[in-house]
Amino acid sequence: MHASQPIAHRLLAEYAAGQRNFDRIDLRESDLSGRQLFDARFCWADLTGANLQNALLNSVNLTGATLWRANLSDASLLWTNLHKAMLVRCIASNANLSGACLHRSDFRLADLRGACLAGADLRGAKLCYGDLRGANLTGADLTGADLTGAKLRGACLESVCWRAAVLQDGQLKEEQLKKEQLKVGTSPSEEEQDSTQASSEEKSTQQAAVRGYAPKSLTAV
Repeated sequence: MHASQPIAHRLLAEYAAGQRNFDRIDLRESDLSGRQLFDARFCWADLTGANLQNALLNSVNLTGATLWRANLSDASLLWTNLHKAMLVRCIASNANLSGACLHRSDFRLADLRGACLAGADLRGAKLCYGDLRGANLTGADLTGADLTGAKLRGACLESVCWRAAVLQDGQLKEEQLKKEQLKVGTSPSEEEQDSTQASSEEKSTQQAAVRGYAPKSLTAV
């Protein structure tokens, strides 16, 4: 048995007894695959190399946690808080991160193939050289995120906010995402044309709604 497993077993026993606060716990290399830990706190915890495959981690607080090389594939992390979490080289393929707070999280070199990040807060996140092929980023906020070298082929990017996001030339087709749409306060010209028949009040509302967002049909290739 790995040295960390007694700690994992004690954690599961305490969780079953009603304990929810496990801040700063050392769970390096622990096997928590398939476990249900809804609403638990793991702020600044060390989960380096932990196996969380198929784990149910909805609404868990992982602020500042270290998940370097952790396995989160097929895990459910709905509304999970990963603010400032370190997930370099983690495997999160097909994970469900819908609505998750990933503000300033570090996903460099992470495997996010097929992951669902719909509505996720990715402001200031580091996604450099991450693999996001086939991922669903519908409605995600990528304001100030760094996607240098990230693989985006087949990703769904409907209604994504790209304000000040960092992308390399060629990551997305020019006809799908024009450079001016990455600038703060820029609205697609089609939206402006569609609003010409609306009243001045309606026009202001429509322009505010699309400001800084990519076209709804946008899909990376």
